[in-house]
Amino acid sequence: MFIIVVGFGILIFGVIIATSIFNARVGGSSQPAPWMRRVRQFQNEKENAGWRIQMISYDDTSKPMTMSLGGIVAVVPVLGIFGFLGGLALATYDHTKHESSGLMIAVLGFVVLFGGAWLKARVVRQDWDVAPGRCVDRELQKIWIPRGAANAGGHWGWFWRIICEYEYLGVRYRVTPEVYWASFSSEDAALKFLEERISPNGECTLRVNPKNLLRTELIEQRSKL
Repeated sequence: MFIIVVGFGILIFGVIIATSIFNARVGGSSQPAPWMRRVRQFQNEKENAGWRIQMISYDDTSKPMTMSLGGIVAVVPVLGIFGFLGGLALATYDHTKHESSGLMIAVLGFVVLFGGAWLKARVVRQDWDVAPGRCVDRELQKIWIPRGAANAGGHWGWFWRIICEYEYLGVRYRVTPEVYWASFSSEDAALKFLEERISPNGECTLRVNPKNLLRTELIEQRSKL
């Protein structure tokens, strides 16, 4: 078990380094290379496969989509990941001496991980504006989410995809806002979530990135956030 935990930690570290290098290469390219277009085409096909509603991109469609690490604030969830893995490694290394302290470190790392993810989301969106909008289309899908390696099981999750229109400084925009950061455990939960955020006539509230007006997020109506 100790070897598995350490190996997984090394894998996570390698993914973070590879993501940083990939982001730097894509972001630093003023003239997208042919391979970038092929990667983006593949990403678009995977993202929209099986969906009637196609995502409206808010980034440069000639470049691959990248995973934002969020700058300095991203250090917090990364520390949480390695704290969690380090605690598990310590607990499994010697059950008689370090099990309790290792589990305590793992729990603390888990809390830091999710607290850091929440903090990152808040920092990224702190300068976003709020605008009224109208939902003009919606689609709910039940999707199988694999867990871990192949044949290691998984679970079903419900996901929304919606199209909204809103006006900002006199210009009308059509977007596919982020609905929720995770899947819903049931169809009822997914339906209830949207009913609380979109009125029967389609009225809704969006959080809007003023630097990229196609990047939006569905929030509770009349929110002051």
